[in-house]
Amino acid sequence: MSSMARAAGRVAMLLLATACAGPGDPVMPDVAPKVTVSANGGSATVAAGSTLQLSAVVTDKRGQLVTSPSVVWSSSTPTVAVVSPEGIVTATTVGQTTISAALLGTTGTIAVTVTAGAPAKLFVRTQPGDVASGMSFTAAPVVEVRDALDNLVRTASIPVSVSFASGVGTIGGTTTVTSVQGIATFSQLTLSGLAGPRSLAFSATGLTAVNTATFSVNAGPAASLAFRLAPAGGGLNSPFITQPVLDVLDNGGNLATNSALTVTATIASGGGTLTGATAQATNGVVTFSNFGVTGAGGVRSLLFSVSGLPSLPISVTPCDATRSPLLALSATSRTLAGFALRTAVVDTLTITDTNGSCTAVTNLNTSVTYVGASGWLSATLLTNPARLALRANPAALNTNTYLATVAITSGNAPTVTLPVTFNVAASITLRYGLASEKVNELDVNGTLQLAPVILSSEGAVITAPVTYASRSPSIATVAADGRITARLGGQAWIVAQTAVNGGALDSVFVTVTRTTGPVLRADVTRFDYVRNTPFSVTLSLDTRGATVGAAQFVFTWPTELGTPAMLRLTGTVPGTVGGPVIVTDNASGTTRISIASAAGMTGVITLGRFDFIPTLVGSSQFVLRHVELLDLAQVSLLGNATALQYPVVIK
Repeated sequence: MSSMARAAGRVAMLLLATACAGPGDPVMPDVAPKVTVSANGGSATVAAGSTLQLSAVVTDKRGQLVTSPSVVWSSSTPTVAVVSPEGIVTATTVGQTTISAALLGTTGTIAVTVTAGAPAKLFVRTQPGDVASGMSFTAAPVVEVRDALDNLVRTASIPVSVSFASGVGTIGGTTTVTSVQGIATFSQLTLSGLAGPRSLAFSATGLTAVNTATFSVNAGPAASLAFRLAPAGGGLNSPFITQPVLDVLDNGGNLATNSALTVTATIASGGGTLTGATAQATNGVVTFSNFGVTGAGGVRSLLFSVSGLPSLPISVTPCDATRSPLLALSATSRTLAGFALRTAVVDTLTITDTNGSCTAVTNLNTSVTYVGASGWLSATLLTNPARLALRANPAALNTNTYLATVAITSGNAPTVTLPVTFNVAASITLRYGLASEKVNELDVNGTLQLAPVILSSEGAVITAPVTYASRSPSIATVAADGRITARLGGQAWIVAQTAVNGGALDSVFVTVTRTTGPVLRADVTRFDYVRNTPFSVTLSLDTRGATVGAAQFVFTWPTELGTPAMLRLTGTVPGTVGGPVIVTDNASGTTRISIASAAGMTGVITLGRFDFIPTLVGSSQFVLRHVELLDLAQVSLLGNATALQYPVVIK
């Protein structure tokens, strides 16, 4: 064998030995198998109620990656999370667990953290115990925000509100609390109401509400007084037949049985003194004895009081069973003042029994006797409480002093008399403008000044201060001297007023038109008319420089067939220019007027006369309106035209 052949054989043997190397082979030594566990997505934190997919990577003793390894999964704390054979972790409880994957005699682990899930419901951590009405709970109710698997959601900051789940009453203190680290503590929460069982409901938007266990509301500390029995019967210079009995109540209306208070009665108004004015509470009930009023008859306002509580008022009229009625008026005489021909003057006096008798007054009547002129005074008895109403009417009296005496008689009390003096001064009337100046028309910036006249009830002219006011100052203003200035198109009432001798006022009506352009108007100079007295209204169109070829207008009035039903139209007389065509609908109180002229119309065009009879008292208005207004070229003139309105008052 040649040397080359021998060398080749040695190489072949070396290669075979290398290929068959075993443990401890210095060429390819064994390594420990390894299992590496990781969470898909990188984070090993999962919310309760959710799942997390884990993966295991396994290498064998040669360091080679094992394909599709069949690892055995397990959880160190299954109450926190469990793991499926496929490596899916299902989280249930907040906490930590170690998830293991085992294969080839080795184990890989990963620490999994479980956090709370989304807020889903409320849970009462601390139940409320029994509570006294009006007081706070000894242990404040505490509510947790939990997820669907009952884990406390410490990240939750949610408003939680409290209400009654059962029973009624008043919940005081802070009734909505925002949770801090998932916990809402209702400190200083109070309940008020009648004693009995209750339960509370806690709720938050989007979460399942929770009710507390049943607890009791018990009587609380004293908060107020209330009458169980009010004093009644007799009581004047002797004890009341029905003695007062009071309850001491907590703020829920329960009898405060633990209250041992002393209640004192005092007289707030009416005079006199009280007997038996103090009493001690026993088991929350205050019973007076020998309680009465010493003094004259009449109404008393009493106060029952105890330190620290609101006083309890009551009005009583004690009476004396040993005395007969003795009537008296709140004044021994009366002087009244009025103005001639004006409205009546009314006065009222109270009637009391100064003896405070327990015997009712019978057959009470009034009468009036006069010195001189009669019939001007009436005297009427009123009840609850007893009063005498006087009504002095100067409507038929002149300026003078009038005397009368009112007598009050009864079946069992002495007669009471009241001298009455009635001083009647002269009244006045104010006339603002002449009868032909009650309705006025002004262009913008135009002025007008009307003279007011003040007359006494005897017809004498009186000089007295007069003030003026505009009801629509944006339309027309009035100066202190009575000068009226037109400001803007429209209508305004101007009022003149004086305060002497009971005062008087009167008004005029002002219509403000544009300075240029046609005006549709009526020959109305007054606004008041007398029922059943005929009058006429004539309508006209003042073209004010324009030439009108054709026009149509509407005139409305308060027809007796409509609402208000005031006027009856008895006739119409058309004008002569433009051939007016008048069409009237009496049912609606509407008249349409048409005119036309091929040659054109200028100046003041009389449209027609309308004759009316006022049938009913009331107030309304005449309304004029342009429907169409054309020049000879058929161009509309409406943009610069004015149509007026007029008040109508039927007396």
